[in-house]
Formats: sequence, C-alpha cells, structure tokens
Amino acid sequence: MSGWSGFYTAVSGLYSSQKSLHTASHNIANANTQGYSRQQVLSRTNSAFMLPGVGMLGMGTAVYDISRVRDSYLDFKVTNENAPLGEWQVKSQSLTEIESMFNEPSDSSFRQYMDDFFVSLEKLSINPSNGSHRGSVRQMALALTNHLNETAHNLYDIQKNLNFGVRTKVKEINDYAEQISDLNNEIYKIEVDGKTANDLRDRRDLLVGKLSKIVNIQTSERDEKFRVTIGGITLVNHVETSKLNIITVDNKYNPDEKLAQVEWETGNQPLKLESGELKGLLEVRDGDGQGDSYRGVAFYIERLDEFARKLVEKFNAVHYNGTGLNSSSNKLFFSFDQKNTADFDSQLSTATGTALSAVDFTNTASGTYGNYKSFIANNVRADNISLSGDILSSLDNIAHIAAASGDNGVENNENVLKLIELRHDNFFFDDTTPQGTPDDFLKAILSNVAVDSQQAGRMSQNQNVIMYNIKRNQDSISGVSLDEEMSNIVKFQHCYNASARIISTIDEIYDVTINRLGLVGR
Repeated sequence: MSGWSGFYTAVSGLYSSQKSLHTASHNIANANTQGYSRQQVLSRTNSAFMLPGVGMLGMGTAVYDISRVRDSYLDFKVTNENAPLGEWQVKSQSLTEIESMFNEPSDSSFRQYMDDFFVSLEKLSINPSNGSHRGSVRQMALALTNHLNETAHNLYDIQKNLNFGVRTKVKEINDYAEQISDLNNEIYKIEVDGKTANDLRDRRDLLVGKLSKIVNIQTSERDEKFRVTIGGITLVNHVETSKLNIITVDNKYNPDEKLAQVEWETGNQPLKLESGELKGLLEVRDGDGQGDSYRGVAFYIERLDEFARKLVEKFNAVHYNGTGLNSSSNKLFFSFDQKNTADFDSQLSTATGTALSAVDFTNTASGTYGNYKSFIANNVRADNISLSGDILSSLDNIAHIAAASGDNGVENNENVLKLIELRHDNFFFDDTTPQGTPDDFLKAILSNVAVDSQQAGRMSQNQNVIMYNIKRNQDSISGVSLDEEMSNIVKFQHCYNASARIISTIDEIYDVTINRLGLVGR
C-alpha cells in the first residue's frame, strides 16, 4: 500500500482539480442565468495511512459534495420583503393612473369644468334673455356632465383591468404551485440517496421568489419535503397542491362587470392576504375607504357618484321652481340618461309615491324631499348624469326667473343668482364625507388621490431600496463573478498540471526501479 500511496494521492488531486474545473466552467456558463446560484466543490482530506515507526501518511483529497453557495437568512428576507414590494408597486402604478386621469391642475380638470359652468351662469345673470348666453350655459353644463360620465367610465376601465389582473395572478399562483410540486418530486428522487440537486433547487427557488411577490408565502423543508403555505393554509405540500379558486360577485358600481373574488378550492375558505401583488390588486379595485379599508377605485367612484347626486339634487331643487322664457316652468336642469321632467316625475312617483310637484324643496327635512333625495341616491351615478331632456330640447327651459313677474319677468335673474349661490353653499354637501361647497368636495377628492398616490410611491421606493440591498448582498454571495471564476480556472489548471506532473514523476521512478535497476555489469 505504501508503495502506491504517492500515486493514489496524486490521482485524488487530479480528480479534485478536474471536478473543480468543471464546476467553474458550469458557473461561467450560467453567469447570466436567472436564479442561478454559484456552485463550489467541497473536498476534505482522505483518511491518513499509518506507517509503523513513522507516523500518519497523508492520502490526498476527496470531493464529497458540490454545493450551492446560498445564505438561508437572505433567502428568508427576500421571501418576506418581496410581497410588500409587489403590493406597493401595484398600488403606486394604479393610483398614478387615477391621479393622471383627474389631471389637476389643467384646462380639462373637474374644477375647470366647474369654473366654466358657473362663469356661464354669471354671464347669463347679466342678460338672462340673451340666446348666446343661454346656449353657453347649456354647453358648459353638458361639458361638465360629459366629463363626469367619461371619468366614471375611465374608473370602470381601471377597475376592469385590475379585475383581470386578479384573475391572472390567481392563475399564476396555481401554475407556480404545480411547477414547484413537480420540482419537489424530481429533487426528492435525486436526493433520496444523498446527492444534491443544485440546479433543480435553483429553479425551485426562482419560482418561490416569483410567487412571493404575488402573495405572502411561508416556506419550510422538513424530512426532505418542501412546503409552501399562504396565511397558514398549505398551497404546496411536497408533491400535492391546494389550488385557489375564482368566484364572481356583483359589482355595485358597474353592473356590467362581475368582480373576481379568491378562495381556496377546497373548503370554500377565503384567502388570507397580508401583502403581495394580489392583495394590492384587490385593495385598489375594491377599497371604498370605509372603516379601515383602502381608498381604491371604488372610493373614487363613490365620491364621483356623490358629486353627481348632489349636483342633481341641489341644482334641480332651485331650478324646478323657476321660470324660463315663454313662461316655461317646473323643469329639471340635470337628470340621468337624458330623461325629461315628465319621465323623471313618473319614475319618482312609481318608486316613492311622491310626485315631483308635491316635493317641498324649501324644507329638506320634509318627507317629500326625503323621497326625492332617496330616488336620486338610488338612480343617479356619475356615469349616467346628464342634462335633462327639457334643457337639451329648448334653451327657453333654462329657468332664470325666481317668480312670475309679468311682462318684465324676461330680464329677471333671481333664479340664476340662486343657482350661482350654490357654488358657495357650505351645506351643498351636507350629509356626505367630505362636506362643504362643491369646490371643497372636489379639492378633498383631489387631495385624497394625491396623498394616496404619494404614499404608495414612497412605500414602493422604500421597498425597492430594501430589496436592492438584500439582492446586492445575495448576489455578492451567490452570484457568479467572472473574474473570480477565471482566477479559479487558472488555479485549478495549475493544480491539475501539478498533480499530473507528480504522476509522471512517480511513473519515471517506477520505470527506473522496475525496468532499469540491476542492468549494470550484465
């Protein structure tokens, strides 16, 4: 044994260097592969050989594993911080879209349309019988209602896109769960006899990282079985999966679009979300700002609907009792879906039992006014508010006269002045949140979207910084450095050549010993 110990030691070095070279080559080949972790050869000294009277003779090296270079703590941090990043990125992107849609300040903003409308009323108050001024009032009012309609439909589109995003993310979660389950099975088959499936584990970790951005997950591995849970409920249990299911519910703001809700496929259990893209999509889509809920698209739709309802309720309450040209009276200014006063009156009577002519507009606490207000609340929305058919059909129906004034009533502007006063009525929005004048209400909406968008942007930036630092540390440990690998190749190449040189030397020694000794003198 001792005679061949040097040869055995050199061969072990040769094999070790060869495996190290192959591993370095594998690292270089995958330097740009997403999710790849740098691998390294782990070796240890072979058991030494006891030489009597001499001591322990080293027997070279043995490669016992090729492992991934990973930091489990950083992996845990990535999984935990990835979900908040996904949530706030979704919220920031969606709220930025909503903020740009309101487009304040600009020539096409809500407040500009309101200004133009009331300016046209002020011009009409100067010369109530002037046809161009009356036409301007109608056009500015029509522009305001059209802007409300368009903005509401834009919000519906955003909600629809978010709803599609929910369905897409649920499908991605189920797909990732299946892929992780399949990889678990492959990894288990390879590692059951002690080997390590490095590349398969990298692929699994990559999927886990993508999944962790969509939904808050927890991972664990015990007895060589990998598990993924969401909110305490198992999504992947080694080779088994529990999928998520989509159910549809009615959308109270847009009946044409059913909303997707998420639950577990088994047991009809709701999905408990703490963070992630899916949570961000659901909160932005459904958040109505009530209680502790998020202020999402539903919140802004509701605010616009409140604005439209109050505009119809309060403006018509003043306009209905006024008189226009040619003694036209008892006409509505705003309505919904371009209904004229007769249609409005018919629907009001059917729904509440109160005729429009019986409503006491001077007493908002009366039952008749309450019925009128309730009817508007149940029927008027930002997407259907319009000028009444009476105003659209004839400019004469714009009621500028507060009371019958005989032949001189044509230049009476008292009713127009009352309409203008509504702009500064601190009780225009008397039972909503926020309250105050129309301008106060609009400023509150714009302030909300600006604050929410700014907060989401800041949270997204903060999480980006956190994830950047974690990823940087992770890459410094697990990432492939081409300079380092090239240096390793040179080192392992020299080791390989040196081991080969030792074998050549031993070969020469044995050649001389076996074939040449004793030849002298023959």
